[in-house]
Amino acid sequence: MFSMLRIRFHQFLEEARQKSLTEAVKKTVGKCLFNDNIVIPVYNDLSDIKKIKSEETNGLEFLVVDQRNLGLAERMMKTPSRRLKLSVNNKAGYYAYAVACDGEIIGDIWCATPKQTKKNPLHPDLPWLGINCQDDREAYMFDMYVIPDSRGKVTTNYLLANALNHLRKSGHDRVYGFYEKDNLPALWTHRLFGYSELGKRRSYRFLFYKKTEPVTV
Repeated sequence: MFSMLRIRFHQFLEEARQKSLTEAVKKTVGKCLFNDNIVIPVYNDLSDIKKIKSEETNGLEFLVVDQRNLGLAERMMKTPSRRLKLSVNNKAGYYAYAVACDGEIIGDIWCATPKQTKKNPLHPDLPWLGINCQDDREAYMFDMYVIPDSRGKVTTNYLLANALNHLRKSGHDRVYGFYEKDNLPALWTHRLFGYSELGKRRSYRFLFYKKTEPVTV
C-alpha cells in the first residue's frame, strides 16, 4: 500500500510538471478517487505482427526487464514513478518490455504470464475486465508508458512490435490488454497491430472500490 501511495504521489508531481496543477488534480481524481468511463478489453492472436521499418528506429534498443537486469534498468529509468514500479511489479512476478535510447529507458509496458507469475487471478485487472488468462500460451500486457518527449508513433510502435514478437517467439499465441474508450491514440495503435475487441465494459471506481459491467446496446 505504501509503495502504491509513493507511486501515485510521483505521478501527481510528474503530471503537474508536464502539464499543470489543475490537470494533475483532475488525473488523480480520475485514477484514485472517482471514475466512471468505458474500457475496451482486447486480444491479439500474434499471427500477423506489424513490421517496423528499421530506418525509422535507428538509435532505439529493445529490452526485456526482469530480475536478471533489474538494477541496470533502474539506473536507466529517469521517471521516478516508473522506477518505483520496477521494484513493485517485479516482486509481484511481472516483467517489462522496454525501449531505450542513449542509455535511457524512454518507454515500457508490463507483462504477466501464467508460467512466470503463478497467481490466480494472474493480475487484478483480469476479473475486472472479464478476462480469463490461465493458459500457459496466453499473456496479459498492461500499463504502457512513453516519456513525454518521445511520445509518437515510432517509439510506441517499436515497443509494441518487439513485445508482441518476443511473446510469439516465447511460445505464446494470445495476449490480452485494454484501453479506455476516449484514448484515441491507444485505439488506433491497437487496431494497427491487429487487436480484436472483446466487448465494451463500463468501469466504476470510488476510492478502493472498482468494478466493471458489460455495456448493453
